[in-house]
Amino acid sequence: MEIEKNELIEYGLKVFEEVGANEICTVCINSGNTCCQGCKFLSENEGCQKRNTSCVGWLCGLQKQYFAEIEVLDEWEKLWKKIPGKLHRGDVTPDIVKIIRLLNVKHVDKQSGLLMAENLKAFVADGGNLEKLERQLHHKFVMEKL
Repeated sequence: MEIEKNELIEYGLKVFEEVGANEICTVCINSGNTCCQGCKFLSENEGCQKRNTSCVGWLCGLQKQYFAEIEVLDEWEKLWKKIPGKLHRGDVTPDIVKIIRLLNVKHVDKQSGLLMAENLKAFVADGGNLEKLERQLHHKFVMEKL
């Protein structure tokens, strides 16, 4: 199956919305811990000005944990692993890419993302450090791959 790069980016953002993962990003951003911090494409009060395949396909440790819990992590990683041209905060992905299939997320209730976001808010309110938690979770998933 072929898909245009911009459609793939929009699809990735749509999945985040459909499964409630964007709620987790909001908690992180509001607590001052965003993976986008320092990116030249990030505009204050406006957000990202140049979405790309690398940023959309990448998951932080918090998102990896959530995607594992809702049982779509493996499928997500397989989809984005096959996309060429992903660079750190950059993108030289061709205008048309081949994918095997899109993800099946119909089984995921968006409320799951809202619940995790509420749990993360409570974690921060109790003095928890989201940045440290994210690093620990990311490390856990990296080590599992080895």
